[in-house]
Amino acid sequence: MNQEYNDQFDEFNEATLADAAKRFESMISKKESPYFNEEMFESLAEYYLLKGKFELAIKACNYGLRHYPHSLDLILNKVQLLINKFDLEEATDLLDKASIYHPSDTEIEYFRAVICMYSGENEKAIEIFRDILLIAQEKENIYFQMGMALLNIGSIDQSIEAFKNAIDCDTKNEMVYNELVYAFEVQSREDQGIAYFNELIDTDPYNMLAWYSLGLCYSNLDLFEKAEGAFEYAIAISDDFSTGWYNLGLSQMNLEKFGPAKESFENTLRLEEPTADVLTHLGAAHEKLEEYADAFKHYKSASVIDEFWDDAWFGMSSVLYEQEKFIESIHYVKKAIKLNEINADYWLLLGDNESKLGNIISASESYQKAAELDPANSDIWLNWSLLYFDNEKYHRAFEIVYEGIEEIPEDADLYFRATVYLLYESNFNEAYKYLQEGLILDYEKHVQLYDFFSNLDTLKALQRIIDQFKK
Repeated sequence: MNQEYNDQFDEFNEATLADAAKRFESMISKKESPYFNEEMFESLAEYYLLKGKFELAIKACNYGLRHYPHSLDLILNKVQLLINKFDLEEATDLLDKASIYHPSDTEIEYFRAVICMYSGENEKAIEIFRDILLIAQEKENIYFQMGMALLNIGSIDQSIEAFKNAIDCDTKNEMVYNELVYAFEVQSREDQGIAYFNELIDTDPYNMLAWYSLGLCYSNLDLFEKAEGAFEYAIAISDDFSTGWYNLGLSQMNLEKFGPAKESFENTLRLEEPTADVLTHLGAAHEKLEEYADAFKHYKSASVIDEFWDDAWFGMSSVLYEQEKFIESIHYVKKAIKLNEINADYWLLLGDNESKLGNIISASESYQKAAELDPANSDIWLNWSLLYFDNEKYHRAFEIVYEGIEEIPEDADLYFRATVYLLYESNFNEAYKYLQEGLILDYEKHVQLYDFFSNLDTLKALQRIIDQFKK
């Protein structure tokens, strides 16, 4: 719930502020008492706030308030920082003192409402927001925070209207658009979101955040081609929009456009500090392109930034598996599992590695754990059953696939695999039943059957049955 600061350094440009910040930090390190004029202290506090350097921001506020104890901007900046630290009592005391010198100030009341939200008193916060809307000149942040409070109490329709009102104030706050998209998603009203953002675009075709939000709505509906187009418009309007590049990359990954996705994630990193999340996605793009060295490098970098980022450890394991380095792969996937024991994909990869090493018991235990966590994942049942098929235990292989069919009876792959195992058991009548069901569900997938048979007579017999079904 950060207060938004836009165009706030009217008197001081970035270079001037950076120079002042160096002098400020130097004086602190020398245990000197920094002194600037009131406006510079205010700008320094806001500069550090925007940079995310909250300890320095609060020091700027404290030193500034020593010299200018009634500066409302310094007080409110400090209040914001105290709220971020959840020091609500001190923030409230500071607002009480500020109200003595600045009675009826709407910004003071605004922060009182924000504190109410942090205290779980959302109804009281909404009441305050509604009161100050009647007299406030700048309403954008008030509408936004009121929308957040309404979301918190489940008043989604009203929150949507509040966010729209904030947008009507010509907000450039990305968070407003994000929360509005989220509100549409919660209500399963993405179509209404699409209509709304298209209206904004019709009014202003250069509204970057409207294009971006349109892309998010399309993504939520798995309409990734349309999402890709919307995100491309957003970054065409502003090439330095890192969030737009990131979401464009996600859409391209879903469209299996791994080369463009790689470029999108690289552009994201060009514009912002690297995060474990972005580096992991960049690694995944490289992995899909079979650029395993680069993939491993980016996954590794992600784990350095955040050693608890389990996706990074899984990514490194996946790359090593693709390179048939199964023992090393096991080491990394076990790290991922230690961090997140309820991710079925991690257990599946562990099972695949153990299977490649011939460790049947360990592999089966891993597959079983994966199936318990995600029984709707057909790959788990297929890979688990293959473990026994490869060891000529055809009936056990069929039993596992049968369990999978009970969990996901609409999956054609499982029926075709059951057909294979039954044929190897010479159970032709049952095999025919499963083959028929698989063909009904997805005729085109029958080609996978041919991978399991080399005997020409068997292949001809299968083809005759399949051809009859097609007729």
